[in-house]
Amino acid sequence: MTEHPAADAKNWGGRLPRNETLDLDEDQRAVAEEIRGRSVRWAERSGFAATDDQGGLLGPFNAFVLRPGQAQGFNQWVQHDQKHSSLDRAIREVVILTVGTAWDADYEIYAHVAVGRAVGLSDAAVDGIRSGSGEGLAGDEATAHRFTDQLVRRHRVDAETYAAAERAFGRDGVLDMVHLIGMYLATSALLNAFEVPAP
Repeated sequence: MTEHPAADAKNWGGRLPRNETLDLDEDQRAVAEEIRGRSVRWAERSGFAATDDQGGLLGPFNAFVLRPGQAQGFNQWVQHDQKHSSLDRAIREVVILTVGTAWDADYEIYAHVAVGRAVGLSDAAVDGIRSGSGEGLAGDEATAHRFTDQLVRRHRVDAETYAAAERAFGRDGVLDMVHLIGMYLATSALLNAFEVPAP
């Protein structure tokens, strides 16, 4: 994991002000409450922290509060994807962790290592994704990693990898994978632009 200057424990918001230090408007307060009710509980169940010891929001959640309109649209996208995706949870976590690793997005890696383990990814699979080697992955997990890694790092997917993904997941699964990649590219960009650290 890369060390960033913003990882100072006094500045969990990175380059952004912490929302609990601001006079939030009604829309911002509503988003903060929604995040505390849904995302924080999901994080706790998955084994990572979405709040600090004082209850301040960590990761992308602080940024979401600051721009409530965008946050609500993004959260609707996430919820729709989770409800309708044809991909199982382990494959989804392979994709998400592959994106976060390619972008060196510290909080994304921190959170989705925990989520990946919670949904059954082996330590070897997690280590293979984080190293970029893909070692420890087999079958559909290896296919999902290879597809995602090529698209994120090379901006293209070669014909052999595309065909393997279509065999493994079908056309709908490949579409679902690309949507998921886009979602976590956006999250990684937000985390990196504002130097948001991991705990």
